Amino acid sequence: MAEFGFSETHDDLRRAAREFAKKELIPGAKERAVSNRIPNWIIKKIAELGYIGLIAEEKYGGQGMDMTSVGIVVEEFGKADIGAAHIVLIPTQFCALLKSGTEEQRQEWIPKLCKADLLPSLAITEPDCGTDAAAIKMRAIRGNDSYILDGEKAPVTRAMQSNALIVWAKTDCNAGARGVSCFFIPIDTPGISREEIPYAGHIVLNCGAVFFDSVKIPIGNRIGDEGRGFYMLMDRFDVIRVLLALVALGQAQTSLSEVAAYVKSRTAFGHPIAKFEAISFKIAEAATKLDAARLLCYRALWMRDQGIRHSKEAAMCKWYAPAIAFEVIHDCVLMMGHYGYSTEYPLIQRMLDVMGYQFADGTAEAQKLVIVRDLIGRKFLPYTE
Repeated sequence: MAEFGFSETHDDLRRAAREFAKKELIPGAKERAVSNRIPNWIIKKIAELGYIGLIAEEKYGGQGMDMTSVGIVVEEFGKADIGAAHIVLIPTQFCALLKSGTEEQRQEWIPKLCKADLLPSLAITEPDCGTDAAAIKMRAIRGNDSYILDGEKAPVTRAMQSNALIVWAKTDCNAGARGVSCFFIPIDTPGISREEIPYAGHIVLNCGAVFFDSVKIPIGNRIGDEGRGFYMLMDRFDVIRVLLALVALGQAQTSLSEVAAYVKSRTAFGHPIAKFEAISFKIAEAATKLDAARLLCYRALWMRDQGIRHSKEAAMCKWYAPAIAFEVIHDCVLMMGHYGYSTEYPLIQRMLDVMGYQFADGTAEAQKLVIVRDLIGRKFLPYTE
């Protein structure tokens, strides 16, 4: 088993991703954060440099790298632009899901994905069920050679910009988690309509509701065996949650770096405010918390790459890192005072964006249940009626 840490390849990748973020993503990032789509030139550039297909096998046009590599790129992009980070994050999940698919599906969809000709969104959550993914109500009724889907998915990240959806639906309503299946559906399939959701944060991710009205798809668009969709999804959550945590930490790290520079130039009572312990100690504490959360995330990804079960560790990342990131950015706003509170600076928008990661793909409370179940057993979970 490899030791925990970063390889020379990982270090080279981080330098390249950081340089790309500095050159291409940081300019205009503040303006893009409040626009309702990710510019096509950014998507294409990320694809051209191979960042979209990081874990895809080389024979499909990918890089054949590990999940730690994805975390590195997501974190570096997240420091500048959450939209760019998600362009890497979501396709990674689709590539991984297709390991449960057919060779024909991999040959058809992964090369398009790596070139950014295919921009998928994950359609999991429904208005009446979020964290309880097994309780979804969307139906997928099977015919001779097709399925008919009816229902609603909301919210769906990047729903208004994606050209395909990875959808989870019930193929057997009496089988609970064993009745959920996974499907690939082009967004222009007849019967699909979309409506934008006006969020205060994650504006660039252009979230929306997607409606399915007798949407007919071929059986060949099902990914994996019928009834295995829930278990495929839980496996993906163990990765998605860590990657989202790294995006949040990236946003907080950038905010802390900006404020560290600000407090050295801002004066009060004849001294730079960095000389006051109330400020300098807050920066020291923030840096420590961010580093601890970051190490927690990379340990979870390392465990993934080593084939070690890491549901507990992923849950720790998902509740802790976004909470710390939000706390750090909030403190950065206070340290900058009215400047930080103004829309002239990106701190408030980052704080709103990071707040979204505190409940996206699983609330903090749900993550703590995962941790408790692992540590002291399922029978000691909090009692529910």
